[in-house]
Amino acid sequence: MLLGKLKRIALVLGFALFSFTAFAAATDLAVRFLDKAEEAYENDNVEDAYKYVNQALAVAKDEDSQANVLFFAQTVYTTKLQKLQSKYDEMALIDIKMNLEKYPNIESTKIKKLIKQIETEQENKIKEAEKAETAAQRKVEQERFEAQQSSMEAQAQAMKEQANAMKEQTEATKQSQQEFKDALESGLKDMGTAFTESANETKRSTKVIAFSIIGIAIIILMIVFLIIVIVRKGFKQQQVQQEQYIQAFKLLAQNQSQTNRLMLGGITDLYSGNPTLRIAGESTWASAAALPDVTFSEDDEEELKQLAVKCEEIGQQIDYVSGRKNNSKNVSELVYKLSIQLGLPQGMAMLNFCAAMIYDAGFLGIDPDLLSATSLTNEEKEALKEHVNLAEKYLDFVPKKYWSVFEDAAMKHHENIDGTGYPNGLKGDEIPQIARLIRVAESYVSLSSKRSYRDAMDKESAVATLREQKNFYDEQVVDALDKVV
Repeated sequence: MLLGKLKRIALVLGFALFSFTAFAAATDLAVRFLDKAEEAYENDNVEDAYKYVNQALAVAKDEDSQANVLFFAQTVYTTKLQKLQSKYDEMALIDIKMNLEKYPNIESTKIKKLIKQIETEQENKIKEAEKAETAAQRKVEQERFEAQQSSMEAQAQAMKEQANAMKEQTEATKQSQQEFKDALESGLKDMGTAFTESANETKRSTKVIAFSIIGIAIIILMIVFLIIVIVRKGFKQQQVQQEQYIQAFKLLAQNQSQTNRLMLGGITDLYSGNPTLRIAGESTWASAAALPDVTFSEDDEEELKQLAVKCEEIGQQIDYVSGRKNNSKNVSELVYKLSIQLGLPQGMAMLNFCAAMIYDAGFLGIDPDLLSATSLTNEEKEALKEHVNLAEKYLDFVPKKYWSVFEDAAMKHHENIDGTGYPNGLKGDEIPQIARLIRVAESYVSLSSKRSYRDAMDKESAVATLREQKNFYDEQVVDALDKVV
């Protein structure tokens, strides 16, 4: 019994000695790392000081050593952040923020302020770069448009000059014909006078008179025949010139129409030479009742132009808050092409283009942190879905006659063909045509764009993916997509 007690006592004492030794060793190690950090800092080697002070933080055990390390760590962290202000390093900033989460006692008001300043400066630089890129892109598009317009104006002027030349040639031909006619009439008159004089002189010779009459008749017939031939030839030439004149003005009118189309909105080249785009007649896909007719008045065209400009501005705001560069532009142009391919009227296609630029207007009312988060809880996902119900207040600029299209685009673009979508669980033909178009266009743009977790899909793979999900998408719209992309 006594021996057992002695063994237990010895064991306890040994454990206590080991713990004290380990604690002392850890404290000594923390002191050594702190000394190295201070030496490096004095030599202006902030990176080594930062490394050693973090090692000291990891092994410091007693309160005194922890206090010393924390105090010096604040100095080192502050200096390192000041250097990052002049020479930004994203990975270095991330490392500092991770260590601050690990050792929260280091974070002082000054350190918080420096981190905020660095992040704000970088955000401002990104915004300025994006603004510069957007301005440059708009300048290029404007220059291209002005060059096209100048070319068309020069072509129109050349055609006008050609038409004037044809008109002058026609007048000259008419004048030449009149002069020839006058000459013939004068010749006939002179011949008649000569015949009269000859008849008086040869009255006594019936035979001579008869031959004279026959000769004059033959000459007259020949002259009439020549006049008929010349007049017919001149008439045919005049017809050809007149037809050329008409064709010239038709071509001039066509070029003017192309210029007007390029002027509409000044946003995107909707009337490019893409063979998949055609001027639509009656729709065989869906009804466009109560919406703009195929033929627009000048007031209608001006109204749509102003509407497109406003939608472009809001679309850029939506892309900025959602972090999806050019998403509104890409989706709206694809919706326009799909509308044309499916046989919708030109006016309806242009209206769908405008509505598709701001279909995600509800994102303007969502917490930006939700939009930028890499992962979401179920509750956060439900909160994000509310953007379809928040869109209405951002559509107050839309004319009443177009309101239904914009409302359907903004509030129903997440509805699925099988009824599993939101917010109303609509299915099949219950889903408005603009919502079905955007559902396909948005998914295709997303699949064909690069993401942090995957590469962009090629056209064939993206379309195949949509075809596999028949319960989500309108098959007819997917078929049209395969033809226009």
